[in-house]
Amino acid sequence: MAGNPNAGGRSATVRQALSVVDLGRQATNAYARPDLSTRLAVTRKRLADPAFHVFVIGEFKQGKSSLVNALLNAPVCPVDDDIPTAVPTAIRFGDPPAAAVLFDPGGDASDPDREPIREEIDIDQVARHVTEASDPSGERRVSSVDVSLPRKLLADGLVIVDTPGVGGLGSAHGAATIGALPMADAVVFVSDASQEFTGPELEFLQTARRMCPNVVCVLTKIDFYPAWRKIRDLDVEHLRRAGIASELLCVSSSLRVHALRTNDRELNRESGFPALAGYLQNKIAANAEKLSVRAAASDLLAVAGLLESQFRSERQALTDPEQAREMVENLTEVKARAERLRSGVSRWQQTLSDGIQDLQADVDHDLRGRLRQVTRQADEALEASDPAETWDEFQAWLYRRVAEDVVHNYAFLHTRAQSLTARVAEHFGEDGEDIVVELDVAIPTEVLTGVDADTDIEIAKLGVGGQGMAALRGSYGGLLMFGMLGRMAGLAMANPATIIIGLFMGRQALRGEKERQLTMRRNQARQAHRKYTDEVGFVVGKDSRDTLRRVQRRMRDFFATRADELHRSTSEALAAAQQAAKSDEATRTKRLRDVDAELERITVLRDKALALAPELRPAATTPAQRAPAAGAARGGPS
Repeated sequence: MAGNPNAGGRSATVRQALSVVDLGRQATNAYARPDLSTRLAVTRKRLADPAFHVFVIGEFKQGKSSLVNALLNAPVCPVDDDIPTAVPTAIRFGDPPAAAVLFDPGGDASDPDREPIREEIDIDQVARHVTEASDPSGERRVSSVDVSLPRKLLADGLVIVDTPGVGGLGSAHGAATIGALPMADAVVFVSDASQEFTGPELEFLQTARRMCPNVVCVLTKIDFYPAWRKIRDLDVEHLRRAGIASELLCVSSSLRVHALRTNDRELNRESGFPALAGYLQNKIAANAEKLSVRAAASDLLAVAGLLESQFRSERQALTDPEQAREMVENLTEVKARAERLRSGVSRWQQTLSDGIQDLQADVDHDLRGRLRQVTRQADEALEASDPAETWDEFQAWLYRRVAEDVVHNYAFLHTRAQSLTARVAEHFGEDGEDIVVELDVAIPTEVLTGVDADTDIEIAKLGVGGQGMAALRGSYGGLLMFGMLGRMAGLAMANPATIIIGLFMGRQALRGEKERQLTMRRNQARQAHRKYTDEVGFVVGKDSRDTLRRVQRRMRDFFATRADELHRSTSEALAAAQQAAKSDEATRTKRLRDVDAELERITVLRDKALALAPELRPAATTPAQRAPAAGAARGGPS
């Protein structure tokens, strides 16, 4: 496999961005700024391998694997009427073709350093691993399969993920799928043309739309069902009524395969796949690529601004010796503030520490509140029903609802963490504008599906034999008791009144036994769902605390690096201004030409970065035009 699986066919825009980043790294090396060179190295790595993930999701046997095979023109995903897909399959660019299986490493699922065990396999073994949840020995669980193919559709970083059937959102696969949605750049929801959208499918689409901004619906098998147009119209109406803003594309995998085999362009168009491929390329990959290029341009502008500050300060001191002393004083103040940013007791570090503590308490309260609401609703549902009749449906609802709440809890964590980033950046003054910190807040799908709390319980209604025995015991007791009273009164043991009373007592005993059995079933069901939610709260609570610690370390390291960069830039600007203030006329004139040449080179780098993302121009030019002395006069960082 090639070193970079997504580097096979980068677009002209990305190639241009990579060349500008390389130019920026040359500049940082020339100016002896290894800190800025390291920053741009990270930018280049992120830009060169964007990996836009598209999840193909739907109920069992709706044609997901066939759709992926037809889209990529490769039989990579197994298609079988009796053996469903058991684990996710990620297909990305790579030449030559290759495959690997990823095994669950075991241990604590919330461990941040926990990585799957990767083993290379022959590509013709993919089907066996995809349809089996464990290796042949049964000792290791397969978490996913990774496949690389030389396909033009994948060359720009698109990664197609074929998922197991969601099972109406009630299965463990459904819970894991919901949890993975925030990590998807797009979702392709697959439903065949045999019937209109079901209730669970619409419910899933509503959840998917909340978790992922890009959702497209695909109606498959239109060649097999003559009434597919009617189904399409009904589905469009269902989407409209549910308020789901999603396109609906109609495809036939069989027509696509036949068209590619015979090179029939018209038949390929009728298959609907060119429209699907166009959607993925133009609305998903292109938009994600634009965001990646914009982020790279923003990093380049920030680096150019730091390089430029030194020379602009020196130039001002060279052209205006009378104000050089005032500039040195201002730069000395800016340097002192930058040093405070680097200290261990800086205000931004206190803001970060307090913010993380507050966020941890709020996230924990949010999770507890959501799980308590689930418990209340579960108790109410059980009180109004018989678990023996509704347990399967209740169990599916419980898994789905808890999964949704966990996802919303982590979305809350991510939103609040981003808000905290903005508050910390305010301490850097104007140098903190447009700071973007990439936070690693992944939804704990493996933690969620690995919760050790079995909700399967043995619940069954009283059978005919049991009902008969309960009634017989009540009747016998009634006959015996009232028969004895009758004999004492001089009546026969088995008189009509005694028999009627015995039957009444048997009926009452049967009713009481049924109520007792129902109460036992409800109590058993309550214990089961409370055990599950308690375990989810314990496991997910631990994982969220670990996640916040990772977020805190990430933010601390990020802002500490920015503080070091700012301090070095201001120190070099101060040194240059001091040197300029001491120079004679001839030396200043010669140095001024050199400084103008350096500023011109940095301006070229800035212009090339702005050409990548013109929308950054208004926000980017202001910091470049201001002199550090002016920034100090306005207060600078705090």
